Amino acid sequence: MNKIPFEYGSIAENEYFIDRIEDRRDLKTFLGGGINVMLISPRRWGKSSLVKAAMEELKQEQKDVRVCYLDAFKIFSEEEFYHKFASAILQGVSSTMEKRWADIVKFIQSISPSLTINSDPVNAVEVNLNFKPLKESAEEILNLPEKIAKAKGIHVIVCIDEFQQLANLPDWKRLEGTMRSVWQGQHSTTYCLYGSKRHMMMDIFGNSKNPFYRFGQMMTLKKIAKEYWKPFIHDSFYNYGKSISNEMIERICNAVQCHSWYMQQFCFLIWTRTATEVTEEIYQSQLTKLLDTNADMFITDIDGMPASQIAFLRAVCMGETHFHAQQVVAEYGLGAPRTITKNKKTLVERDFIEKSGDGFKMVDPVFELWFKREYCNILPQ
Repeated sequence: MNKIPFEYGSIAENEYFIDRIEDRRDLKTFLGGGINVMLISPRRWGKSSLVKAAMEELKQEQKDVRVCYLDAFKIFSEEEFYHKFASAILQGVSSTMEKRWADIVKFIQSISPSLTINSDPVNAVEVNLNFKPLKESAEEILNLPEKIAKAKGIHVIVCIDEFQQLANLPDWKRLEGTMRSVWQGQHSTTYCLYGSKRHMMMDIFGNSKNPFYRFGQMMTLKKIAKEYWKPFIHDSFYNYGKSISNEMIERICNAVQCHSWYMQQFCFLIWTRTATEVTEEIYQSQLTKLLDTNADMFITDIDGMPASQIAFLRAVCMGETHFHAQQVVAEYGLGAPRTITKNKKTLVERDFIEKSGDGFKMVDPVFELWFKREYCNILPQ
């Protein structure tokens, strides 16, 4: 038994993975049935853990399935994308280092005879294709999973995390068109493209003017319901001889609004501070620690943000809905009508706020608590 029953900052697996029964089933149904999936959710909601859990189940249920994982978050050039894409495919379709070498010889060397290969002690493989992505070679790399799938008689599923980051590449429009052109003709390869910047993801996949429009099934991840969190938290304390009241569990859920990352992080902080029973003092001290622990990240997020946008966030936190009303503009210093409209659009695009009823609400619940403490003099409860 692990010493601490809560985990965050890594892919949640096994006992750390909670619920998502319907989402797992849907992912397996679509991807296992050859339907591409575009999965969208705010950051740190557990989409990477969900994809990994669903794909592990699918591999057990369908023995011909091979899954390849690629994280696009730190890809800064088109050449780097092709290198990492090829590496991810080789890693996913070949079970041993010997088979990976055989696949490199069979499928990669014809594309790039001068490639270099790095391998590490845990049998990971990283290829450097040593080529400038010309149209022909780029299409060959993008068609690599399909070529291997047909040769081996398998079904390849390619999962690309933070896919929207590729849209920041200088030649994105050309890459976007090439990817769609090649991938739409594949029948033994399916794609799961997921990301946390909802505005960018919706533009890539929901804008009829863009190549990836209607590329497959769009899925929007919801929060894990409180009814699943409550027994998980209770049992995680009880199984280690610690007690936590139902009221305290309810407060934890409400404080971080059942946000997966923060639920695990907040419970981790409370659990490590608790000897026998969770008290009010422990709850309050660890809630403060939760905000302080994430403060550097929040400060980075708003670094350089104009004063008028800070003012708009203050108005949102205070429950204002009529942002153009003279009294609201004067009280918060929101600026001219054009500034208000521009800031509202920018803050939505950057996923700081989202539409909620007649007004807006903050997307990140702990950022909201921190922001209220720092900019509105409201202490968290």
